[in-house]
Amino acid sequence: MENTREIIAGVMSLASWRNLALLLAVVNLKNLPFVWHFRLLYHFVGNLRLKPSAPLLPKGRVIVDSRGKPTHPIFVPCMVTSRTPLLETDYNLHKSNSTYFTDLDVSRTALVSRIYSPGVGNVSKELDQEFLAASKKEGKPAPRRKPVSIVLGSVYCTFKREIKPFELYEMHSKVISWDAKWMYILTCFMRPARHSGGERVVLAVAVSKYVVKKGRLTVPPERLLRASGFLPTPPPESEAKTALADADSSAEASGVGTPGSGEGITAIEGVDGSLVREVLKINNDQIPSQETMDKQQKENTDSWDVEEWTWERIEQERLRGLEVVDGYTNLDIKLFDEWVQ
Repeated sequence: MENTREIIAGVMSLASWRNLALLLAVVNLKNLPFVWHFRLLYHFVGNLRLKPSAPLLPKGRVIVDSRGKPTHPIFVPCMVTSRTPLLETDYNLHKSNSTYFTDLDVSRTALVSRIYSPGVGNVSKELDQEFLAASKKEGKPAPRRKPVSIVLGSVYCTFKREIKPFELYEMHSKVISWDAKWMYILTCFMRPARHSGGERVVLAVAVSKYVVKKGRLTVPPERLLRASGFLPTPPPESEAKTALADADSSAEASGVGTPGSGEGITAIEGVDGSLVREVLKINNDQIPSQETMDKQQKENTDSWDVEEWTWERIEQERLRGLEVVDGYTNLDIKLFDEWVQ
């Protein structure tokens, strides 16, 4: 009888409010304050190629697409795994729809950090020189150097199957296409195969779009990818179009506004830069040295065969991806028109 009382007393002592609170915190670690920030920083630092020797892809990762077929490095998915703690579940006891978007932040950050380094730093320094040259030509003082911002324009997510509490799932994010302004990223939530050789199950699919800004100036994704070493030199006819688009880069130095500087949503430019969510801001003092970035660019270029992946072949894949996200690209414009008419 005394032994029973001692056992009950021991259990009651373990079931104190302090221990219960500690247990609740441990099983919901993912949802504690600042853990989201830590996860974001962890994947940002882990994928940002601060050193030229850093691998383009995780060690042992083959350069293949989501179906296992050989592809160009720019189209290789980046995978992040996670689980669903109790605090992420809703009244149906499965992952709440709203929590998919915090996971998307982490998955996209891992991908964008990898493909935009060292391009963001290279282009930022190039634009500083272009702005300075334009100011000198017009007899104006040197403009203040502005940081580069990577901002999120919008996200669309469709749900296929539930994710149960504490279930392991994978998030595969890849570049599906880009246009003159936006980089489109496709993310797939997947249930891992239960055994070797088994098939993974699609749980949800999301599409996001990013834009890169230097002050108020929009930087074309193609320029960033080329500066990162992921794109070859385009043929003359295409290069002329790119040069025409980039010619507007000197406009900011003379105080001329660039597209997307109006308020709200316009029928041509989509969501204005003041409304999009800033994901990352990089100041000049945070950008690695030019020598380091040059080595990074060469490492990226050496990771793929320029003869196999010609500009035409990459362009063909880019256009195919645009067809996939065709309905999504102008969705914000149509939704806005629905409310203003």
